[in-house]
Amino acid sequence: MGNGIHSMIDVSRHSGWAWGALLLLVGALLPPISHAQRFITGPSMALDDATSMLRNPATMGFHRTQIALGAKAHHVGLGSASGVPLRQGYLAASTPFLVGDWLGVGGAVRYFDTPIFKKRAFGLSVSGRFLQVFSVGARVSALNLSYNRSEFVGVEPDPVFEQGTGKTTLTGTLGLFAKPLPALNLAAGVRNLNRPNLALGGGTFRAEPEIFGGASYAVGPIRARAEVSHGEYGLDVRAGVEAYSTDGSYVRVGSDAMFNTGRVEGQLHVGGPLSVNYQYTLPTSSLRSASTGSHRFGVVYEFGRAPEPPEMPEPPSLMLEAERTEVAPRLRPSLYISSPHPTMQHLEKRVERAVDVPPAVEAALAEQGLGRLDSSFASTRGRTPGRPVDAVPDYVKLPDVLTATYDSTFGRLSQRLAAQSPNTLQLIAGAKDSLRTYGLYNRLRETTDLSPEQLRVIAPTDTAAAAPADSLRLPRETRLHILNPERTTFTLLFPYLKGRDGLWRVRIQDRAGVPVRLFRGRGVPPAQLTWSWTDDQGEPLDQGVYTYVLEWEGLNGRTYRSNKKKFTVQKTVRKITFEVTQQPGVLEAPSDAIEIRTDDDPAPNKK
Repeated sequence: MGNGIHSMIDVSRHSGWAWGALLLLVGALLPPISHAQRFITGPSMALDDATSMLRNPATMGFHRTQIALGAKAHHVGLGSASGVPLRQGYLAASTPFLVGDWLGVGGAVRYFDTPIFKKRAFGLSVSGRFLQVFSVGARVSALNLSYNRSEFVGVEPDPVFEQGTGKTTLTGTLGLFAKPLPALNLAAGVRNLNRPNLALGGGTFRAEPEIFGGASYAVGPIRARAEVSHGEYGLDVRAGVEAYSTDGSYVRVGSDAMFNTGRVEGQLHVGGPLSVNYQYTLPTSSLRSASTGSHRFGVVYEFGRAPEPPEMPEPPSLMLEAERTEVAPRLRPSLYISSPHPTMQHLEKRVERAVDVPPAVEAALAEQGLGRLDSSFASTRGRTPGRPVDAVPDYVKLPDVLTATYDSTFGRLSQRLAAQSPNTLQLIAGAKDSLRTYGLYNRLRETTDLSPEQLRVIAPTDTAAAAPADSLRLPRETRLHILNPERTTFTLLFPYLKGRDGLWRVRIQDRAGVPVRLFRGRGVPPAQLTWSWTDDQGEPLDQGVYTYVLEWEGLNGRTYRSNKKKFTVQKTVRKITFEVTQQPGVLEAPSDAIEIRTDDDPAPNKK
């Protein structure tokens, strides 16, 4: 194959260039032309495909403990005289839960074999799973490259092969995987992280890093996926659709962005822990070429898969037996509990009211004036509703003789309004006499450059009558708790639980193991249990990490416990302070808006 190729470059001085030309030569001789030297990999975001961890080590944290074996053959290889039809293959093993339910390790051996070029990788992977929805993985591989020198004719001595026909180096891969929604999978990562040197001689030829990412979304049993990568072969975009079942079987159809290569893949769950896989790849851009596609076969053996339900024995004959025989061996009860919400956001709105006015003035204030925590407070910002006065008579003037405190107070207020802090000033006209209000308005308009939007006169004629003095009893501090989500639903499973008499408990406890909420009952546990994130006293949980567990205590005194799950409460406190006073010194404090009430008789009119 390479005997008719002659090297005409100065390899003694340009061994790095010679190494690059050699790689391009091998890439041109192997089908398909643009991706021939790639190892077998799978989608970077698939959780039911054993080959996905060969591309993205982070997906290993969501797989079952398994061993996978696969091989790939091209059409041209099946009929070639060399008798080596299987050109690519892999052997992978992983145990995602080596330490608890978050740390796992795995290993993989991959090979790529041709008559002139061989490539092998021996990798060790580590993955960590966090918050049940996110994982990160890393892989370090020993990469070995070797060439059949008899297939090449070059200048002798050839410096490309002067140190041998093989090269071994290390390469690294980093991957991320996230499942923010039950139907959404996201992945990203980078291969050749350390840019390994692939040159055989004394030169340097470093592999380009390959960045990859992908996303998939499922609607029922149908999942659409898209994946993109960029590296030494340029930009590669792949898309596909797959249909899958809960037992691990699936059918997948996909192609690249330019429809140059099509793929059809299927996996069948044979039974127990065993599944078989087959993939057919068709280079649609060159259907008449010597290589018209490739076949890939795989076998997956998954440890820890739930056993098939036992076959129930036939009912005994009424003529020969008096009691039904028990199933042997008896299955030990197993309890499981889960929640779809690993994180809860707790927002606490807290209003503190500092009221320093006579009781009669406090009684005349509307509830909005002292601050509320519901939606009306959020929209009105505590301002008094009313009707703005369209036209204020300009002939109403304040007397020239004012006290020093009165004059200096409005001087400081004018300066703050001019600086846009606060932005607006509302003068609340008295119910009986508005002359003082009009005089204040005219004085501020004459002495400042405030716009009509900043300064307004409000006539509270449209507001509701002030409440009696004994009806306004707002507390000095109020709190409102907003939980997102407002509640969660526990799903309880209890296979092989025998009998209906017993006690069940769902315990929720903090990091120190102190119980904060307990659900209990007698009989078979419910299939679902709704909880509003409150403790036994009805108060929302404070921030921290909590755990929950399902327990079952039978009449025989034995207690069975489920897996222990975690969730996090993140709490944010928003504190709002209202100060109601008649002291002018509060003008120095920042505020959103200021209201001035000019009613000398704040007591309500009783009819």
